[in-house]
Amino acid sequence: MKSIIDMKMLFAAAGLAVALAWGGLARAAPQINYVTAPLGSTFTYVVHATGSYGSGTTQVTLKIEEREWQGKTFRASVSPQGATLSDPSKGGWVVSLGPDGKAVISFDPPMNWGHRPYEVGQTGATTYHVTAYATNKTSSFDATWKIEAYEDVTVPAGTFKVFRVSWSDTSGNENMEYYIPEIGAYAKRSWRRTDKARAGAGTRDIELVSYTLAK
Repeated sequence: MKSIIDMKMLFAAAGLAVALAWGGLARAAPQINYVTAPLGSTFTYVVHATGSYGSGTTQVTLKIEEREWQGKTFRASVSPQGATLSDPSKGGWVVSLGPDGKAVISFDPPMNWGHRPYEVGQTGATTYHVTAYATNKTSSFDATWKIEAYEDVTVPAGTFKVFRVSWSDTSGNENMEYYIPEIGAYAKRSWRRTDKARAGAGTRDIELVSYTLAK
């Protein structure tokens, strides 16, 4: 009898271990490649700013288009204030354009975080060279990032699965970003300029209010 009970306990324990293992696999964060929102998609964000980022609350709608710059085609997030161009295959900011279409600031290499595919625990460090076209001067800073978690986040537009990414650099920025890989957009971004920043301390908090994916 004792041996039968022991065997039952053994099988029960084994079954529990398998269930826990499969449960852990089911909850594990995936590896996800870079995704771009379809051309024509729109994303509306509410922006809260303080200090060197400005003050008050505004709302901005970005439309995903294509733009040419220096003979190359980029994905562009376009608003009345201008456009931010990114690498269409790997992501990363390449250049920001003003409302007149002229370059304001560019990044070399494209300003980005993460390797492809994205995965929780990834870390990295990059030196960026930044050109400000108003003064035609180039400066450099070092940035480090970490993909900290794959989790749920709730914003006015809904609840999404996101990669939570921390980002800081030697020019005084300490940021947290929440990227939705399913639609290729950010649920929210929390940007912090410390007293070390050239522009001075400030905050900018951005949340997704609504979006439309083009077909």
